[in-house]
This record gives sequence, structure tokens and C-alpha cells, in this order.
Amino acid sequence: MRAMNWTAAAGALMVWALAAPAAKAAAPTTDCASLAGRTLPEARVLSAEAIAAGRYKAPDGTVTFPDLPAFCRVVALAETDVKVEVWLPQAGWNGRFQGVGNGGFAGNFSYYAMGPALRAGYAVAGTDTGHGPAEGKPGTRLGWMHDPTQLANWGHNSIHRMTVAAKAIVAAHYGTPAAHAYFEGCSTGGAQAMAEAEYFPGDYDGIHAGAPGMNYTRLMMSFLWSSRATLLDPASTLPAETLALLHKAVLTACDAADGVKDGVIENPPACHFDPATLQCPAGATDTAACLTAPQVTAARALYAGPRNPRTGEAIYPGLVPGSEWGWDLQQGKLLEAYVIPLFQNMAYDNLSWRWQDFDFDHDVTLTDEKVGATITAVSPDLSAFQARGGKLIMSQGWADQLNAQTYPIHYYHAVAGTSDPAQARARLGGYFRLFMAPGMGHCFGGPGPNRFDAVAALRAWVEQGKAPERLVAAKHADDRDPTSAVLRTRPLCPYPSVARWSGKGSSDEAANFTCGAPQ
Repeated sequence: MRAMNWTAAAGALMVWALAAPAAKAAAPTTDCASLAGRTLPEARVLSAEAIAAGRYKAPDGTVTFPDLPAFCRVVALAETDVKVEVWLPQAGWNGRFQGVGNGGFAGNFSYYAMGPALRAGYAVAGTDTGHGPAEGKPGTRLGWMHDPTQLANWGHNSIHRMTVAAKAIVAAHYGTPAAHAYFEGCSTGGAQAMAEAEYFPGDYDGIHAGAPGMNYTRLMMSFLWSSRATLLDPASTLPAETLALLHKAVLTACDAADGVKDGVIENPPACHFDPATLQCPAGATDTAACLTAPQVTAARALYAGPRNPRTGEAIYPGLVPGSEWGWDLQQGKLLEAYVIPLFQNMAYDNLSWRWQDFDFDHDVTLTDEKVGATITAVSPDLSAFQARGGKLIMSQGWADQLNAQTYPIHYYHAVAGTSDPAQARARLGGYFRLFMAPGMGHCFGGPGPNRFDAVAALRAWVEQGKAPERLVAAKHADDRDPTSAVLRTRPLCPYPSVARWSGKGSSDEAANFTCGAPQ
């Protein structure tokens, strides 16, 4: 997602690509400036300029890089006027192409992700997905949501259009096509990753889908459900001090179950916590250290997730224990930034639509039928991607404060065609691996280790046949700064495995953990 200030980093710091051993470098065969004005079969180049090595401020001012290598910055229009930027290393190109995803409603470029990929030697591309800045505001008509072409670009097509155009520009500049292509995105970018795997399986050799908002209509309903549970009755609202109390109680109950008391729950589904244990006694006048009955009901609703009030059927998974630290977003902020603009524009074409009136019985099907096919990427059929030799890494933070953490697990089992974790691993392990990150928030941050290099793992898998048996994640002193001190490392294990401390050495070092079946 991306429509609020805090997401400038959340979508941004998906996973910074770290330097990896490069293939034989290729030098440009075409001068950067000569690309300007060229019309390729797949793209029309609007501008091309050589950028000197050193400090570089992104064109939109969102991020400043202290030390980028020299590169050729190309701006182009792809099919259906999808705007594309391609950054081409002027020296030391590793022979590979990387596409990066967007956040939220997009409308801007993910420069924060393009810089690290460039630094690692990739020719890298990003896109605005076909429309301009698109922050959602209640009661505002967002024209692109009413344009079928632009809506389809945002929902499924823009990354493909970007990729085809960018590959043509790469080949024109270096005189040879990229040997391999990789894609990385988180949140909406994770949904874009899955759209590529499902609809355009030939675009990328390796794909990382982080915290994928791939079932977008139902995800919006989960945001709406949480807001209704906590805001319709002011007595149900969970203020910051109550969330802190709730989160602390959950950790007290479940943190040490994995053998390490570190403020992180390794396997949240095994944590059976009832917020009623914190309910204030009858007649209590001081509720600072307990939850009122309406607050208990609200917390239970967030854990349960949206359900059909008539049938009891689950509409989308709930939030797991250990994610309470970020539930402030679930109480109105996500509603205003995403839910209201989307429903007012896409689903109902009515800027007077009220979130209080949504019917979780009848309106779910209506919304799915109106826009679901355009903005979701939930097909479990990845056979074409598998057949072409593609490799997929999906990751999800267990402490994600936006996405229901178990949705990727449900999808993983749907692709496998079995509910048995061991059988699913056996069927999918050759091309699709899911990594759950304990204590990780939405795309980055959170109480636990949250930075890892999925693209390097994809490269080893695609190019050397080395399937990832673990990803090492790091917790930095400043989650926004990958150069800050590392406080802890921990292996992320391919689902259904979890990390287990050996009991020897520091529990803050990944080397002292192994991956094994959950207890």
C-alpha cells in the first residue's frame, strides 16, 4: 500500500537488493543521450541523460542516495501510455534486469527500490503504472479508477508493459539482451509480482512477492471490518496504551514457547491467546490496566477477521497474535487511505458512499463481481510459470500490521492442492517457496529481523539450481537504514519449517539456529 506518509518507507524498504557476485560485466554499445527520441517496437523514449556517480536525489524528491554509480536514466512510454524509467549502469552491468514494484495505488516511481538494485549492478526499471499521483482521499473522484484501461494497468498489466519496454531499452543500450530477469515487490508490489507469475509467466525468471496484497477486494474488506469493529462504538476503540497492554500480554503468554524469549513469536498460529484474560473486573473504575468488555469484543473481531454475519463464513483471515503493536492503522487510517476511495470510485461510483453501510452479507459478492477480476491476482494455477522454469519466493511478516498474515499460507496450499503442509512442500518446493518472517511488519520494520535478500536467493536458485533452504534476516538499530548497526540475525525457514535455537551460542545470531518442523 502507499497513500500515507508512513508508507513512503513501508513500500520502499521492501527488501534492499544487496550486492551479489556479478556475471561478466557488459559495457554499453550505445551512448546514453542517443537513446532519446528513439521509438522501439515496445517503447517510445522520451528522454535519456547520463547521471554522474555520487550523491543523487530522486526526481520526485522522495529519497536521496549518497553514492550511486554512474548510470543512464531513461524515461519512456510503454504501450497504453504506461510511463517507465530505466536506470542503466554505465559500467559494471551484471548482465541482468530487475523490475521493481509499487505501493498502494501507485501513480509514482519506486525510486527507493531502484537505487539499491542499480548499486548491485542491475539494469532496473520502475513504473507509475499508467497514472499520475494517486493518493486516495474520501469523497474525491479518482479518474483513473473509472478508466478501464488505466484500472486494468494498475490491477494487472502495467508491470508487464514496463518489463517489455525496459528489456527493449536494455538491449538497445548494451547491444545484447539481459541474460536473466528478476522482479521484486511488496504489498501492492507483491500483488504485481503475483500478477506477473499468473498472467505473464514469461517475463521473469525469478519473482519475489512480499506481503502480497493479491486479493485486493477482500483485503479492503478486512480493513473495513477492523474499522467497524473499533470505531462504530467509541467504547470499542483500542488506544495506543491498550494495544501496548494487549501486545505485552500476548508476548508473556507465547514469546518463550520457541525456547527464546526475545519479544518475537516464532509460530503465532500456535499461540492461543484470549483477550478476555485482560478484561476489567465488574464495577472497575480504573481501566488503564485492563480491557473493557467492548474492547475485548473488538480485539476478538480483529483476530477473527471478517465473516459473513448470516452464514459465519470467513471472508478473509484475521490478524494473528503478535501483530497488536501495529493495530493503530487498522482503526480508521487504512479505511480513509484505501477503503473509502476504492469503494466510492471502483465499486459503487458514488462519492457519498458511507463505510458504515457496507453489508458483509450481500456486498461482498457485489464487489468481487464488479472489480475482483481486474484488481486481484489469486489464481492457484502457476503451471505456466513452473513449466518455463520460473522460481517464486513469497514472504510474509508474522507481525504485519496491514495484511492478514496467514493469507499467503492459504494461497500456498491452494496452489499445492492439499491442506497437508508436508505434501504441499513436496509438490511446490521445486519452484515455489514461502518464507514467514517472525516479528516482521509490513514489508519492513517490526519487532523482529526484517531485512533479507530474496533476489540473491532467486539468482542462486535460477542460475545455479540452489533452492533456498533459509534466508538470513537482520534487525537493524534503525529499520529504515540498512547501514545502521545489526542487532540480531535470524534464519527465515521455508514453510512449514520454523527456526529453532540450538541452545548454544547467542540467540541473536542466525548461525545458532536450524530449520525444523514446528513444535
